[in-house]
Amino acid sequence: MKRVVVIGATGSIGRVVVPALAAHGLAPVAAVRDPDRARELLPNVETIRADVTDPAGLARAVRGADGIVLVHGSDRRPADVDYGAVPAVLEALDGARPRVVLMTSMAVTHETGSWREIMRWKARGERLLRASGVPATIVRPGWFDAQPPDFRGVTLEQGDRTPVDSRRGVSRRHIADAIAQSLLHDEAVGVTFELFSAPGDALTDWRAAFGALTQDATGAFDAALDPTGPPLSHEPDRVRQDMERLRAAGGIVT
Repeated sequence: MKRVVVIGATGSIGRVVVPALAAHGLAPVAAVRDPDRARELLPNVETIRADVTDPAGLARAVRGADGIVLVHGSDRRPADVDYGAVPAVLEALDGARPRVVLMTSMAVTHETGSWREIMRWKARGERLLRASGVPATIVRPGWFDAQPPDFRGVTLEQGDRTPVDSRRGVSRRHIADAIAQSLLHDEAVGVTFELFSAPGDALTDWRAAFGALTQDATGAFDAALDPTGPPLSHEPDRVRQDMERLRAAGGIVT
């Protein structure tokens, strides 16, 4: 594991993830629409021009990557960004199988709340990634930096039981560390977990923490302990077409 392409590198999480990857001995590459801006925000980091709406540019960006981190997001365009980046990256891989870490959100499976539409599209991206069979980890953080200041530890949970309105928080630094550790430990492959900051000491044994989680079934739409989501026939045309296109190309194992 060395070269890691980061989608969303200049966002509020990406700007913390990129140096965290470098601190763990990885070589982050910022795949961005505006390399000049990226170089200002992330000095001394390799940048490459790419956008999820540009198949050729995205294919160049991910070619030869050992890992891909998706920490993108948009409150206004969840279908095109939060969801759309996932099929775009899977198609750009063209059969390659690097390690993928996708950041979504706590409460992504919940059917109520003011964030419901955004969560639905994030959940669809998760389901597509699981169905692809690509070696992946899905991280669902709580509210960014809403934790008490003395919370140095983290907790990894499953089943998506915490309502978004609870405002359980997680440090951006903890998110970045969890993403880097997910790339460095085989025990993280095939797991989906919620991440929150917690009281106590910093987590040092990530291998054991990942190993204690329940793995998602190979090719399953839903995470291991999640409630069952809607059948594919109930998903929007866009999602069903992406599934069929990737299946025809050999990129879906379901």
